[in-house]
Amino acid sequence: MNLFQSIIVKIAERFGLQLQDKPLSLDDYTLRAGDAIDKRGNVTNISLTAVIAGKLATLSLQDSDIAIEGVSARARFMQLFLDYYLGGQMDIAAEVALGTGDCIILPYTDGKRLGVDIIKNSDFVVCESIGNDILSCIMKLGEIKENQGPAYERFQLQMVRQSETVDGKIVDALIIRNMAFRNGKEIPLTEVPAWADIPAEEIIPGVQKPLFGRYKSPAVNRADVNGVGGVKITNGLDGVMSQAVEAYNRFNREYASGEKLTFICRNLLDRDGKGDIQYPDGKKNMFMLLKGVGNKADLIQEHTPDIRSADLEKGIEVNNRMVELLAGLSQGILTPPTTSYAMATEMRAALSNTFSVITKFRRQLEKGTNDLLEAVDAIANRNNLSPIGPWNVQYDWSTAYIEQLNERFNQLVLAHGLGAVDTAEVRSYTMDQDYEAAKERVEQIAEEIGAEYMEEAAGSPSD
Repeated sequence: MNLFQSIIVKIAERFGLQLQDKPLSLDDYTLRAGDAIDKRGNVTNISLTAVIAGKLATLSLQDSDIAIEGVSARARFMQLFLDYYLGGQMDIAAEVALGTGDCIILPYTDGKRLGVDIIKNSDFVVCESIGNDILSCIMKLGEIKENQGPAYERFQLQMVRQSETVDGKIVDALIIRNMAFRNGKEIPLTEVPAWADIPAEEIIPGVQKPLFGRYKSPAVNRADVNGVGGVKITNGLDGVMSQAVEAYNRFNREYASGEKLTFICRNLLDRDGKGDIQYPDGKKNMFMLLKGVGNKADLIQEHTPDIRSADLEKGIEVNNRMVELLAGLSQGILTPPTTSYAMATEMRAALSNTFSVITKFRRQLEKGTNDLLEAVDAIANRNNLSPIGPWNVQYDWSTAYIEQLNERFNQLVLAHGLGAVDTAEVRSYTMDQDYEAAKERVEQIAEEIGAEYMEEAAGSPSD
């Protein structure tokens, strides 16, 4: 049990809470200190999970719009917060959720301004929940390390409980507890100057859910299908991804070992004042021939090993394609996208897997953003940040990713006008027919149009 886990357990036991199990999957999204190049020269900080999470987060949010409707002062206040959040926080939170399984978006205020903390999966534990709604949760919110000194960590517990109001009524309330720890031992918040003004406890009557939003990855936790915790978008694919990274490292190793070698007589090289040989450009990958060995023409020779570039590149593509396939994604996330389609159904089929994942994730984004905005609304009420008033949030998700069909059709029409493609090719694509069937129908249409023209011409009065 590490320090984080021991603190979480202490907090849960203190308040009579039971921790829900966290999904046990390798977190390859988080970049750790020292991750770079190993002794063999392999890149060790490549994360295909991070690449996929970043691309899916971008595709989920691109060309989409989220706006607050309403004319009240509160609606304008909420729109200002949403503009801030959309300006740089939401895309990060979406990527973190996909990369680590889920994340919490926690709003906070200094009494005048609002900010947002993004808490990744490994920094919070759910204690109570109903469905996807969290009722109590313990979060790690901050850490301060001193040079060769103790580490200070700040935790927050939010839980919904019944509480008695000043007039004696029993209502649902949100209880917030802030705690500080020094090397795992709880200390007063006032011992850390940066946290001295943070209240140890807050009780907010009438609030029936924690004051945060949460984004959850659409990947299924196959180990616990009813679990509240999310799993990263590449859950269960660590072995496959390691093979894909190894294919890339193998490509680099072979290119490095395939560098051109020069065999040269040592007498042809200059020496420094100490008599040491000076290598060109500081390179030492040269084999020195003994003086007088071989003909004069043999004093300098070059050798370039063959490199299996096509095979190595194919290996990279095949492994990346398997990661896409097993993650339920269409081609084009890690591999080059297919851009030529004979029919519209082929394009729909090629893109539908990724678009289905995006659609499922957008449902999580909506729920999490709704909860975040409701939390901001409650914080505004409690701190008198703006007058109370009605507001509503609207989502306009873009379908541009799957609607490349129109772009392809326009390209075909333009090419047809230039004489680059025939009418049968245009019909084949738009009507989902094979080329021969489309060509036959185009010829039939031409004959029908010609027959109608002849009938009209025959029935026209002559001059």
